[in-house]
Amino acid sequence: MKIVNTILRIALGVMLLIFGLNKFFWFMPDFQFGEDIGAATLFQAFTDSGYMWPLVGGLEVVVGLLFITKKAFPAALLALLPISVNVVLFHAVLNPANIFPALFVAVVNLYFIYKNWNNYRHLVQ
Repeated sequence: MKIVNTILRIALGVMLLIFGLNKFFWFMPDFQFGEDIGAATLFQAFTDSGYMWPLVGGLEVVVGLLFITKKAFPAALLALLPISVNVVLFHAVLNPANIFPALFVAVVNLYFIYKNWNNYRHLVQ
């Protein structure tokens, strides 16, 4: 099971690193939202704001590097939590066809929080 955890941790870290860097360098094609006008509008607003993508992208890069190196892993899991919740909600409400990568991030994040619960126990007592 330890090898599965390592593979999941590194896979999620690489995924976060790539998507985070893409918010700065745009080396991947833009998302295609098709008929989901609300998703396209919100995505464009995030892009045009000049604020949201650098914030989210920077956090994704930092968390991805922390996942890959396993440094400050419990803190990285907490930092990823609001991102994963918002990405799932964005897709659930505005773009359900593309929800599976978001669900992967959220499920793996919650799985690792569960596996590391002793680090968080004092936060909810």
